[in-house]
This record gives sequence, structure tokens and C-alpha cells, in this order.
Amino acid sequence: MSTLSARLPGLGWRRKFTAVALIAGLATAGLALTAPTQARAEDANITCTPTQNVFAIKSTGELMLYKFNDLSSVTGATAATPTKVGSSWNIFSKLIAGPDGWLYGIKPNGGGTFAYHWNGTTFDVTNRSLGNVFNIYAVQARVNKITMDARGDFYTLQDDGTLRRWTYNTSTGAMTNQPVRGDWSGYNAITAAGDGVIYARKPAGGSGTGSLDRYQIEPTSDRFLSARQVGGSSWNTFSSFFSVGGDILLGIRPNADLLHYRFRPDPDFTWAFQANQLGGGWDAFIDVAGTSNACKLTKSYVPATPTIPAENNAPIAVLQAGTGQLEYGLTDNIGHTKWGHQPDPTDFGGTAWTTLPDTNAYVGTPAITQGADNKVDLTVHATDSQAWGFIQSAPAAATLGAPVTRAGLMASGAAAAKSPLTNKLFLLAFDGSGSPWIKIEGVSGLLSWQHFTSAGGQVFTGTPVIGPGPGTTLTVIARDTAGTYWAASWNGTALSAWSSLGGSGFTGKVSIVRYPGDLLRVFARDADGHIKTQKQTAAGTSFPGTWDQVGAADQVWPGSPSAVMAPDTGLVEVLVRGTDGKNYFAQELAQGTGSWPQFKEVQQDVTEQYTTDPTAFVYTAGGVPKWAFATYNQDFQVRVVTASSVSSSSFATTGTSMKSAPADPTFNTNKLP
Repeated sequence: MSTLSARLPGLGWRRKFTAVALIAGLATAGLALTAPTQARAEDANITCTPTQNVFAIKSTGELMLYKFNDLSSVTGATAATPTKVGSSWNIFSKLIAGPDGWLYGIKPNGGGTFAYHWNGTTFDVTNRSLGNVFNIYAVQARVNKITMDARGDFYTLQDDGTLRRWTYNTSTGAMTNQPVRGDWSGYNAITAAGDGVIYARKPAGGSGTGSLDRYQIEPTSDRFLSARQVGGSSWNTFSSFFSVGGDILLGIRPNADLLHYRFRPDPDFTWAFQANQLGGGWDAFIDVAGTSNACKLTKSYVPATPTIPAENNAPIAVLQAGTGQLEYGLTDNIGHTKWGHQPDPTDFGGTAWTTLPDTNAYVGTPAITQGADNKVDLTVHATDSQAWGFIQSAPAAATLGAPVTRAGLMASGAAAAKSPLTNKLFLLAFDGSGSPWIKIEGVSGLLSWQHFTSAGGQVFTGTPVIGPGPGTTLTVIARDTAGTYWAASWNGTALSAWSSLGGSGFTGKVSIVRYPGDLLRVFARDADGHIKTQKQTAAGTSFPGTWDQVGAADQVWPGSPSAVMAPDTGLVEVLVRGTDGKNYFAQELAQGTGSWPQFKEVQQDVTEQYTTDPTAFVYTAGGVPKWAFATYNQDFQVRVVTASSVSSSSFATTGTSMKSAPADPTFNTNKLP
């Protein structure tokens, strides 16, 4: 059942299979119908309610209702005699029609926005205040920069070029918002014509062309699906245009004509008809708006929901914030995610844990980073494949704000990082077909997911890893379904082509280490459980594709490695978990050699067993750079194991030859609350 028919009993939907005779006249002064100029055959790609309501405010204050018979076609686009359904509506300078009879008026001079509901015979909701958030759209320069789609979401084109979506709950009155696109400063008018379908017009002259572009955002997944120019310079001749949904547009020209268009995105992505004249006299109104879901496309663009497998004993995420605090993210085996906040990096016992709201069950390692505002930002993957964000209430604060939907319908969890170039965070995840999508930080929120196609046709699986890259770039490494890793570079706005690291059968995640000079080394687990590594030969180039083994041939491991470069020695330390639940390490024999001895047990005197792969990290405490790794036991009691390396005076090198092997680091286990 459709949304409209569910809410308004008796108002059903009907498919358009036969033409309806064109009525020769519209029984209202100055609104005579004229013959269409172009037409195409009707199709079954659209459904409409029996009548499509268009509301218009007269300068004298009357609110008029026009009931059109069939705006999905040219032969049935007729209207009965308009009826007056309200008075004193000239207090509004902007009229917005939403779905299912909802109307919104914006008063000029900071008067606020008010909601009304037309139930088919009368208004059963009147004068409900939405506050002053849309006041700026009451002025003439911005009246064409606010619209509402078929779902009931407002879209505004802000002065900074951000297209922003506002979700208004008509039951509770709650309003939330997020940026959708951040590059729309070239448009002077927008109108919604379906679920997340936005038509945007460029002005004539200067850098504009007066052309019309069609954008489609799928709101359930918050994916940006398409953008394409669909109209030429003639669209600048309209003083305003509006829609009744279903990619149907109605535009009012300064000569008072109302012209009628319908675009067909499927199957041929072209106009079904254009410039069908619906009469004159439409310049007599302050504003005109159509019920936003009176027509709708029959095709659903909501992606299929992928199945999210359980991911027991997922590793801990660790971040040292720019203000020095250590931040942790942990998801247990029953779907709870916890955030750990350690204000003093020397005091592990001072960590405070906050359990995220459990309205969703979560899976996998949370993605943790900082946004441009330096607030800690966690993204978690729910079992329904949607992502949720939790943002620190203020930098260094011990509290998080309310959950923010990040949607996605992604098969993988998201990886997160902040671009060194733009200072903005981004998320990267894979959809159900293994294709990459990226969500970039905009103004006061994250923009919609944007698709980055894999030119080589790679089908990725698992959660990607983001690490450092040369200069101001970041490196993304992902695994395909054959177990081959691929690397790409992120420059803050675009993802490069993918290059193979060679081999196949690898499992789990890689670990990335950056050497001075921007050379990268990666570590991974092969199909036999061995830890393998390879290093770039030059900064910013592809990996050589040849893997070398770390540790002895008889040493195999159940999980993924984690590696860091010890800040005091410059040696790369590799951590793994054994099948016995103990942690093991291998310390590079000398700086830059890429040679490691066999793995050794971290602490032989510790009897506690651990159930997750270690997460190695570098941090600063008391002004001194250090390294450590985080893990937890079978009761999800978190441990941070700090490492103390020998001083540089304990061993010396001549060139690249060692005079004596460096001593193993000493480890100390810290129990977090």
C-alpha cells in the first residue's frame, strides 16, 4: 500500500494505461487550457493519485485548490474548477507543498514557518510553528531555493553553496538536518520532483547558462546516485517552477503561462513530453505549489539491504586526539559498542566508558577519527547495514551528542580518517556488490555517500584500511574476493585508480607503516596463516607486488597483524595474537632492513588470554612519544600494553651494519576500568 493511501483511506493509486480526453477549457478566469506542443505515449513507469492537488495563493489572500486529473500525461492534464480553501494566506511570501496534504508557509520579515494539513475537505492542522530556521527563504532572492520532496524532507540551497536536507517529523515536530552536496553555488533555483530527486537551475549570463540539471539522492541509503543536465537555456525563462512528484515539472513564465513537463529516468532517461501548455493567468498568484507525492515512479531506487555477518571479537579502535586524550572504540559480541575516553594518556585507570544507545545492534570495529572541529567522531555499523555517527559534544569532552544517521546500506563497516590537505574527515565503505562509496565532511555534517567506481572492476570485501600516504595524501588498501589487496590514494576530494599488491588468498586487514621519506610498508596474513610484508621502492609509487615472510616458517596465526614504528628506535614492531590467546611480537633487526626474527611471546609471566587481535598505536605521554597495543580478554576487559624500548645508546650502527642486535622491548600491562 502506498504511503498516501495508508494515511488517507479511500484515496487510492491508479496506473496510467489509457489516455484521458483533454478538456477544452479550465473553468476559472484567465486560466484557459491550450493544446500540447509535444507528447509521447503513456507508460506504466508512474502512478498518481486520482487527482493531483495544486495550491495557489492569490494576492488578496485566498488559497485556491486546483485538482488536476492526470499530470503524468498531456492528454489528461486537466483541472476542475478551482475552489477556495483558505483566507488570509497572503501573510506568506513562500508556499511549500509536501506529501499527503501538508502545506508550509514562510512569513516575511522573520515571521517564521508554519505547517498546515489538508485532509481532502478541510485543514485539520493549522498554524503549527516550525520556528525561524527557514526565515531567509521568505525574501525574493531565495524563495526558489527551498523545496520539499515526496518523502516530506525539506531541501535548501544555502548561500555557501551547500544543498542541505531537513527532516521534519510531523508527529513530534523534531527537525534534523545534514548537508547533501557542497558544490551548488552555481544554481539559483531548486525544486524536488520525487524521493530525493532535485532539479537545479543555473542562472543565465556570467558562468551560468540557464540550464537545468537533474540530481538524484536515494534518502534511505543517503547515496548520491546521479547528476546530469536535462534542459537548456530556456529554463531561465521561468519565474518559478514546482512539481507534484514523479519527475513532473510545472513552470510559470513571466507571461503568465503554466508549462507542463515530465522527465522519464527509466528506461531511456529522456523527456516523456515538454512544454505542454496548461493555460495563462498564473502570474496572479503570490506562490504556487503542488502536493509533492501526488505522482511517483513505480521503480524503487532503494538499494538491497546486504546481510551483515557476525564479527565476534573485533579489534579495538584507538586514537590519540589532537588535545592529547586517548580515545577507544569497542564492539562486543552481542552488539553493544562502547566509547572509552582517557583524559590523561599516562593514567589508564582514568578511562571512562560510555555505552552507545542500543536502539541498534552494532558489529565490527568502530571507525574513530576527528572532524574539522577537532571533536572525536565514531562511526559504527549496525546489523541492518546502516551506519551511525556519534560525535563528541566538544573537543576533549567526556560526552557524546545524540546519534546521527549516516545510512549507507553498506555491506562493510566504514574506515575513517581526516585528510591532511582539507582537514576534513571522510568515510569509505563497500556496498553489497563490493563497490566503494565515500562520505566526505561538509558544512556541519557529512555529505551524502558518493560512488567511486573501480576502473578495474574489483569486487571488494571486508572493511578497508586507511593509512598515511605521501605528502598530504592518504593511502586506502582493500581486499577483493580473491584475497588480493589493492591500494589507492585519497587526496581529500578524489580517489585514485587502484593498483594491485599481488598475490591472493590473503585474509583480514592489512597494517600500514610509514617510513621517513613517505615510503610505506604493509603487513598482512596469507591463506596459510603466515605474516607477509612488502615495501614501496619509491614514495607515491605502486607496491612491488612481492611479499616477504615475517617470522619463522612454522609460525602461523589466526588473525591479522598490527604494526608500528617505535618512535624511540625507528624499528618496526609487528604484533599478532596466537591460537593460545597470547600476544606475540617481532622486532625489526635493524632500521629499514625489512628483516625480522621469529615471533616471541610478549609477556611469558602473564597467564591471561586474549580473544581479539592487538591494535598497535603510537602516542605521546608527558611530551614523550611512545608505542603500545590495545587488546581485551574473554570478558571484554580492556588492556593496554605499553612498550619500553632500550635507549639508542644501548646499540650502535655503522652505515646499515649493526654492531649488536637491539634488545627486546619490555612490556607492561595496564588494566582499564
